[in-house]
This record gives sequence, structure tokens and C-alpha cells, in this order.
Amino acid sequence: MDGPSASPEAAVNLPDAPSPWRRRLLVWVLPLLVGVLAVWYYGSAGRYVETDNAYVHRDRVDVAPQVSGDVLQVMVAENAPVTAGQPVLKLDDTLARIAVDAAEARLNSARADIESLKATWREKVGQAAVGARAAEFSQRELERQRQLAAQRLVPASQLDSVQRSTDIASGAAAVMKLQAEQSAAKLGGSATRPTDDYATVRAAAAELARARVDLEHTVVHAPQAGIASHLPKVGARADAGRPAFAVVADRTVWVEANFKETDLEWVRPGQLVEVQLDTYPEHRWQGKVESISQATGAAFSVLPAQNASGNWVKVVQRIPVRIALQPGKDDPPLRDGMSADVRIDTGAHRRFDRWLATLR
Repeated sequence: MDGPSASPEAAVNLPDAPSPWRRRLLVWVLPLLVGVLAVWYYGSAGRYVETDNAYVHRDRVDVAPQVSGDVLQVMVAENAPVTAGQPVLKLDDTLARIAVDAAEARLNSARADIESLKATWREKVGQAAVGARAAEFSQRELERQRQLAAQRLVPASQLDSVQRSTDIASGAAAVMKLQAEQSAAKLGGSATRPTDDYATVRAAAAELARARVDLEHTVVHAPQAGIASHLPKVGARADAGRPAFAVVADRTVWVEANFKETDLEWVRPGQLVEVQLDTYPEHRWQGKVESISQATGAAFSVLPAQNASGNWVKVVQRIPVRIALQPGKDDPPLRDGMSADVRIDTGAHRRFDRWLATLR
């Protein structure tokens, strides 16, 4: 019996082998075309530089009281608008008032001391004048006695007595003059100035002024207009020099974009910028490059990188670029710290321009 014969329907249709020109197209022409297009796309680009490492910033002042004390009153609500100079916190002023009273007492005491020294100086000046007149009279009396003694009209003992009295009067006058000068020296060399011009009184007045300033500083004011945030609670301790609250400006706003150093070749101040915020993805802001930092972000860090080690790995650095926004009337509100995407128009140029310049 003959074996089964293969029917035409059961025959397997093998695919036709690709033609040589199609194989060349797939292996050589198509990859070459893709490479050329990729080089052209990359080389003709370069006008716009972008980054998503950008954040909105506003002027913010961390307000620290100049005196320490417990918070007695918070005069504004959290995140409430404040004006420049508006009182925000009131601290316990008990010790400050006591210091003012003590300084006033020291000032009054210093003035009384100066008045007492002036009175003593006037007394010494008067005594010196009396002593000078007494010495002058004794000197004239001595001259008369000498004339009489020359004519042998008075005994020699009387002349000696008058001489002794004259010497005593002259010495007393000199001592009184020195005492007057000593009193004037205690008054700074001049006893005729106003009482408040003397050093001790001025020092006491300065202490009083300082105590009054400390008393005024128990009320903490907003240094600028804006929004008050991070306010303390009543009863909390506020230390001098440590921030108690912050005021964020509600007008001045900018974006700080941290670009790779390799992207800043054509970036210059004044170039136009398009900004998009993550909070408002459908809205666009316009701005301009205001300035470019003169140092990388790593250079400003507390612990800058030390690249002298043997396992050093080169890392592309980030350089902050400040962008001034131009907000419109209908723009949504902006808040400090919002994330943003930034796109800078660096002008009409291409990467081909750089390549061609290196070939010349």
C-alpha cells in the first residue's frame, strides 16, 4: 500500500527571503537616518534651558526681641497681615520698669553730687579769696613794721611776730587756693558748666536712656509689611537674639532656580523666563533673569565638599539663578517655598554654533 501523498493544501508556505535592498535599508540606511535626525535635533537645539529645581521666594525677616521676657500678649493672629511698625508681641516689662526707676534714681543722685561739688568749690574759692586778702594785709603790715624797726621805733621781737603772722597768712592762702583747685578738678576742671554736662551725670543719663529703650523693646514691632507667621503663644519665653516670629513680605516675589553649571553657557541677566508652578499647572508666569550667583550652592554650604581625596568623583554643580517675576492682576497667589519649573530663552543660537566655532 502506498504511503499518504502530500496534498497542496497541506504544504507549508515559507516566507519569502527579504530582498538585498530591503536588508540594506533596515541595517544601514534606517539607523543612519535616525542618527542624523538625532544629531540634527540635538545640535539645532540649545536656545532654551530648563530646570525643575526652582522655588518661589519672598523677603522674609525673622524677628528676634532685643530683650528677654515672657510673652504677655500676642496682638495679631497667625498668618494675619501686618504693617511696618505695627506692634505684634508684648513681653513682661516688670524688670524693665524697675531698671528705669533705678536709673532715674542714679541720675538724680549724680546731679545732687555735682551740685554738692559746685557748692564746695564756691566755698573753697571764697575761702581762698579771704585768705589772699589776709595775706596781702599781713604783707603790708610787715612792710610798715620793717620801716619802724629801721628807725628803732619798735622792738625786734615785734617785727619777728609780724613776720611770723605774714608767713602763716601766706601759707594759709596758698592752701586755700589748692583746695579750690582740687574742688574744680573733681568737676572736670570747670565748675561753671551746666549740671547735665558733667561726665557722671551724662553716664547716669545714658543708663536711664538705655533702660527706657529696653522698656520700649518689651513691645516687639513688625519691621516690614507682610504676613506674620510662627507666632508664639502667651506665656512662652522669648529670648533676646532668638527669632520669635517671622514676617513674610506680601509684595516682592522672585524665583530661585538652581541650574546645572553646564546649562549656563548662554544665560545672561535680562533674558526672558517662563515659570510654571506645581500648584497651578495650567498657569504661566513671565519673568526675567535678574542675577546669577557668583558661587555654587555647595560653596555656600556649612560643610563644603573637599575634593582632595583619592576617591573623588566629579559631580555637576548647581548655580542659583534669581528670576524676577512679573505678576499680573489675575495671577493666583504665590507663597514662599512653592516648587516651580523654569524655562529661560537664551536667544537665537544653536549647539551647532559652538561646534562650528571649535572647528575654526
